[in-house]
Amino acid sequence: METSPTFEIILSDITMVVTSHIVASDEVFRIEFSDGRPALVVHEALGGNRPFWASIPQGRQKEAEFFGARIAEYLKNK
Repeated sequence: METSPTFEIILSDITMVVTSHIVASDEVFRIEFSDGRPALVVHEALGGNRPFWASIPQGRQKEAEFFGARIAEYLKNK
């Protein structure tokens, strides 16, 4: 289920189109990229008492951390 309107985050060379969804009572974000890379689904998880961004399914952790941080920054400043 989509939970909020679509929003865009523009970086110097990439535009990210982001949608928020609820899956099994967790909020996840689906990111579509303007540079043609496959869409990425991320969520903020808690590990060792600190939050981190993870990809669903696993395997794109570096992208999840980088782009998840951009989402968190956007949501904090909106």
